[in-house]
Amino acid sequence: MSLLDRIADRIHAKHDAAAEAQGLRVQRLPGGHRRVSHPGLPTALEARRRHALTHGLDHADRALMDPATRAALNATRTAMTNPNTDRLRRAA
Repeated sequence: MSLLDRIADRIHAKHDAAAEAQGLRVQRLPGGHRRVSHPGLPTALEARRRHALTHGLDHADRALMDPATRAALNATRTAMTNPNTDRLRRAA
């Protein structure tokens, strides 16, 4: 552990403990950096992705997506919801 990492650990220890007490995940990175995330976030994002694929995008999603991403998502949704397209179901 470098001197910078030790200093950062000492400075951030109180806030890291508070974040962990709230159920957040604190990952210590090189150079004294921190990554704070919620453990349920990947599950929530996957559920949102599946909902967008099966039910389409809401207005906020459409406003934030570029045309190429929107087209790729539409193609994936078509392949997943079309009963004649088995390719994606076999891969899963």
